[in-house]
Amino acid sequence: MAVAASSAAVPTAPASPDAIPRQSDRGTARHPELRALRWRVRGISRVDRDVFVGRADLRGSVVVGGRLAAGSVAADGSLEVRGPIAVSGSFRLRGTLNAAAELTGRELDLAGRLRLAAALRAEGSVRLGGDVETGAIRASTVLLRGAGTIAGPVDAGSVDLGFRADATVGAVRARSIRVRGPVPNPVRWALGQEATVRVDRIEADTAYLEGARVEFVRAPEIRLGPAAHLIAYEGRLVATHRTSRVGPESWSPPPSGLRR
Repeated sequence: MAVAASSAAVPTAPASPDAIPRQSDRGTARHPELRALRWRVRGISRVDRDVFVGRADLRGSVVVGGRLAAGSVAADGSLEVRGPIAVSGSFRLRGTLNAAAELTGRELDLAGRLRLAAALRAEGSVRLGGDVETGAIRASTVLLRGAGTIAGPVDAGSVDLGFRADATVGAVRARSIRVRGPVPNPVRWALGQEATVRVDRIEADTAYLEGARVEFVRAPEIRLGPAAHLIAYEGRLVATHRTSRVGPESWSPPPSGLRR
């Protein structure tokens, strides 16, 4: 099974002899490049090229035209980075993140509107919340609460995916996997809030599925909770809820504006 990326794979913000001790941006600020031990933003800040900082404390709207290398990042607001992001410690964000290249860190805790064009890699845990679009994920543990698209593959020791709305996931490989989508009920149906959660492939030691449609699972132990639909599998079904289904069937999402 998959394992987390090694610590050697997580870059550290490089030391620089011309780094200033502290850069504090208030209101509107712009820099051609930034090298500082600490970067504090309260407002709008734009860096045309690369950023190398020990600690970034960002509140407001920040655009980095090149790479972002940091020891740690705490961001509340909007962050756009057009080059790779490498954080040797923790990266916490609440708001909007647009990352055009790979993101690596020790611990990633990202919540809000997340648009990640390339892979996420973490030595420790990856926690994602909100509206998520991302490519591959590699970490020791992955926890997601929200909706969106994960192109995959997802490789981790344990994976816990909890969706509250429509979601699509590619391949997932881990020792332990839980996938949960919204379970249909009369109230959701009446309000037109039914959701579709689809997963292409799962490989695990143990897998639990609920409120999701999974094309294929390979696992010694498979448990199907309420409203799980498993198309094909290799392994043993150790528990099946009475509302779960196994095997192929004709299926398509309802047309826009219609429910069934």
